[in-house]
Amino acid sequence: MSSLFSIVTYYEAEDKQRGPLTFVDKLDAIAEHTPMIGSILTESIFFHEPSLQLKVVKRDPELPFSLHSHEFNELVLVTRGSGTHFSKNGEFLLGEGSIVFIPPGIQHGYKDVKDLALYNILIGKSMLAKNFLDLADFPGFNSLFKCGDTIPRLLLNPTQLSEVIPLLESMEQEVDDQSFGSGSKTLAYAYLLNLIILLSRIYDETPRGNNQMAHRLGEVMAFMEKNKDKSLTTKELTEIANMSASTLNRSFKLATGLSPIEYHLHKRIAHACSLIQKRGLSIAEVAEASGFTDANYFSRQFRKVMDTTPKEYQKIFTSRFS
Repeated sequence: MSSLFSIVTYYEAEDKQRGPLTFVDKLDAIAEHTPMIGSILTESIFFHEPSLQLKVVKRDPELPFSLHSHEFNELVLVTRGSGTHFSKNGEFLLGEGSIVFIPPGIQHGYKDVKDLALYNILIGKSMLAKNFLDLADFPGFNSLFKCGDTIPRLLLNPTQLSEVIPLLESMEQEVDDQSFGSGSKTLAYAYLLNLIILLSRIYDETPRGNNQMAHRLGEVMAFMEKNKDKSLTTKELTEIANMSASTLNRSFKLATGLSPIEYHLHKRIAHACSLIQKRGLSIAEVAEASGFTDANYFSRQFRKVMDTTPKEYQKIFTSRFS
């Protein structure tokens, strides 16, 4: 197999022998083989309907993906977990609410992924080349979707994220339907326009200084997400945020109501709760897996956050599902 097309053709042929593969299965195969076969993903591989070059792909989990480019536009929305997005111009951390727009021809990839889940919205070049009436005068639209050879970013807060995800789910349903005479293609395109306008308005309404601050805090939160199994120091966090300890503490409290160290403690305790729910681990093992070397200290911190001890939580959860 010497090309991406031959890899996809091979997996399509396998459909007949071992049952249909989903679109995501094939994308995983592409991710697995990309280092061996080159770096350009073409429109012909992903779009089979010339009048609607649009595809919504839910990646859960997202795999590490080497440097690649594509002939189409790609809009990425992270819904869970963390990872690093990298390109020839540098790299940045991804976390919940991260929005990234990659224009055609820009090489990029993912690495250091940890429970990373995201939506990929693949948009053909022709879809953004149409006459969008007054969108051409919309600064947010031009900054996000007409960005030349840069990779613009936006960070959504939980409320904005909850508004965007239903749009993507509805768009995905209509794109996958496309029954003749059902209006699904028109409705899918309408959802795309709705999404573009919503994100452009959010970008426009976010002061650049605040937007930059949000990105910095987002990178700190993504770093915390990747390090739920150990304690972090303020010094480590200030280096990630590239700001002073006082500025980081003030900005973090404004955004979350907690200091960075308190926020990370909550993340670690939430991680401990998920380990307890899986069962099979002792409280001492859960403590160690959450970065606590002292089981008694772990128990005190757990009670501080959860208002109960780890053992009591384990009993409640065990009795509920036994």
